[in-house]
Amino acid sequence: MPSSHGGRLGSLAHVLWIGGPPDCGKTSIAARLAERHGLQVYHFDRHEPEHFARADPARHPALHAAHPDRMGPEERWVGSQPDAMARDTIASWTERFDMALDDLRAMPSSPPIVAEGPGLFPDCVLPFIADARQAIWLVPSDDFKRASVLRRGKPGARHETSDPERAQRNLIARDLIMGAYVRRRAAALGLILVEVDGSRNLDEMATLVEQHFAPGLPGEHA
Repeated sequence: MPSSHGGRLGSLAHVLWIGGPPDCGKTSIAARLAERHGLQVYHFDRHEPEHFARADPARHPALHAAHPDRMGPEERWVGSQPDAMARDTIASWTERFDMALDDLRAMPSSPPIVAEGPGLFPDCVLPFIADARQAIWLVPSDDFKRASVLRRGKPGARHETSDPERAQRNLIARDLIMGAYVRRRAAALGLILVEVDGSRNLDEMATLVEQHFAPGLPGEHA
């Protein structure tokens, strides 16, 4: 899939992108690919504190509003409906994307980078890929998502609220709404999306993504 954004591509042609909402195995798959091919890994989630610190109220209003100092666990997980939570999260993560680009440009250009994270939305990534095989989106099925949240105890003790069960239901519903959004946008843009439903184990999912990325991967490392 050719792109008309040639001027943007040059500095990020070595980046492979794995997007999708939480709980679809992005982090684990990126780690497997890094082990197999000697890649650098960029984890969008792990840069959240510094992105909050860099947020400008005028340029990043959604991100600024979502800062933990301004939005506590009660408001974040109980005080809003899932559709509004999804809308606000998509907005704040989209605002972080330019910061992620700065982070990626600051990394060495070799070896290639596999960038993974829930804020790597199809519309954000599209201008920075020259071919559809440079990016992939993983979306958990409803059952897989619920099972993952329950297994991992999300939101978790650090997100204590007055109604933990409601907080958990809201988080699941929010992420399912975001998953539907990613499905729609990937389909509209002709980008590749894989449903994660538990029918493949981690190694099988990593191999599937590896095969998709094959043109951009260096040879396997012993």
